[in-house]
Amino acid sequence: MRTLEYVALVLIGIGILGIIGWAASAFFTDPAIHLGFRVLAGIAAVGFVLLLGYVSVDRIQKARKEPKEIKEVKH
Repeated sequence: MRTLEYVALVLIGIGILGIIGWAASAFFTDPAIHLGFRVLAGIAAVGFVLLLGYVSVDRIQKARKEPKEIKEVKH
């Protein structure tokens, strides 16, 4: 990937994280939403982030172990 593509991905990621953070702050500070529901939503969000991180690390490790050239099967 080129440098401009990395910059674009970082900017998109920052924008998405900002929107998610704004929505999460509005959700978790709203007194109309029951406290138990907010706690459960927070636990689910943390679990999702942990799972996403684990899958990302696993895919990166598997990509490094794969050979650069895939050998073709001879029939």
